[in-house]
Amino acid sequence: MIWYILISLFFVFLLWLLFVPVIIYTNTQRNRYLVTLPGIFRATVVPDNGLFRIRVWIFFIPFSFNPFQVQRKRRKTKPKVKKKKKRFSGNFRMMKGALGAFRIRQLEADIDTDDFTLNAWLVPAFSAVNGENIQLQVNFEGHQSLILDLRVTLGALLWSVIKNKYNSTIHH
Repeated sequence: MIWYILISLFFVFLLWLLFVPVIIYTNTQRNRYLVTLPGIFRATVVPDNGLFRIRVWIFFIPFSFNPFQVQRKRRKTKPKVKKKKKRFSGNFRMMKGALGAFRIRQLEADIDTDDFTLNAWLVPAFSAVNGENIQLQVNFEGHQSLILDLRVTLGALLWSVIKNKYNSTIHH
């Protein structure tokens, strides 16, 4: 009986992993950058006396590390083996399908390219793209800001990869 409960809890956990969104959030005005899978994983970039450090929570257990700190490890020297070149067939289609799985919840960009003619060309292009959750602006004052909130479920990402692999085997 306990095995049925453990196995069912494991399958519920797997389903939860597939359908809970991974959140990628960036706000340059507040220096807030994070990637999170709610309840399981969260990684944020925190300003530090150097450049920055990364604070990570895995199952509510926090730890942080500095990606610029050199860690010395002794490595055994291995003989070099010549690697075969891999062909990347269909990777562009797979990447296009994977990008289709991402959902933009909020995109606000305010940019200045320091080129008046390019800024003037971008104003009508950005006006055409603007919508309910996408707000793109051009300024002539020299400041930039970006607020981006992307969501993707691992199930949608997995489905797009499987669909691409299936279509590539059918058509080739």
